[in-house]
Amino acid sequence: MIELSGNVAGFVVVLFENLDTDPDPNHVVYDFMILQKYKRNGIGTAAATKTFDLFKEAKWKLAKMENNKPAIVFWRKVLKDYTKDNYTERYLSDLQKYIQAFDRRGRTK
Repeated sequence: MIELSGNVAGFVVVLFENLDTDPDPNHVVYDFMILQKYKRNGIGTAAATKTFDLFKEAKWKLAKMENNKPAIVFWRKVLKDYTKDNYTERYLSDLQKYIQAFDRRGRTK
């Protein structure tokens, strides 16, 4: 849960991809939502940063549907700042999704 002054402002769900077969799984931001009244004041960026910082020594993946333009813009900015522009992005036309990834293993922020 993402809280602000004791109020729920949103939530984030992180899954561990292939945890049962990979001792070093990808961490996947599966779902991320900020309530409308808390948007555009830095809460989403702070929550994303805090989430990544929970698992600093990790590989990360995020996926966004092509038609979710606000999410694409948000995550590009967050990832550019958080990774110092050291992330990859690819477009999967068959799924109409953007996949972003970065690896924090062996690095310090």
